[in-house]
Amino acid sequence: MSTKAARRYAGAMLQSAVERDILEEIKSDMETVYNTISESRDLVLFLKSPIIKRDVKRKALTSIFKNHVREETFILIKLLLDKGRESLLLPTSKSFLELYNEHKGIIDVGVYAAYDLSDEHLKSLSNSLEKSTGKKVQLKFNRDESLRGGMAVRIDDTVIDGTVKHKISQLKNKFAANAAN
Repeated sequence: MSTKAARRYAGAMLQSAVERDILEEIKSDMETVYNTISESRDLVLFLKSPIIKRDVKRKALTSIFKNHVREETFILIKLLLDKGRESLLLPTSKSFLELYNEHKGIIDVGVYAAYDLSDEHLKSLSNSLEKSTGKKVQLKFNRDESLRGGMAVRIDDTVIDGTVKHKISQLKNKFAANAAN
């Protein structure tokens, strides 16, 4: 339920930002809200706590965000507080950023490799993925030495795994299946 509610708030915020021609500014605000809250476990727990009074939460959020986001974004924060839904602030900001990417035709792509890839290699990979998906690609590189070699690419729920670790696992399964026969 909270995910649906967060997505509705985010959708309304996106629509309003598009209509007012302030989409990029609101996106920047939502990144600020998302990063600020997600980087503080204490703040997440504070916002979810039913014990802490709304006035205390209002003062804290005002102190944190009032001078760092546009008035339109702060109105959303106050609205969530007024409705007792301040715990939706993090998922709403996350949903907004996802909807922004959908609106702009941007996809997040996770790239996993055992070794660092050169900027040239990442650019080439990005260009190739943009051509094949028809969307603008935002690459997020992750180094994972346990992969031993090769690369894995994750686009939404699809993983293309060309890592050495994956190939070895496939061979082990194949040998185990043949040994069982």
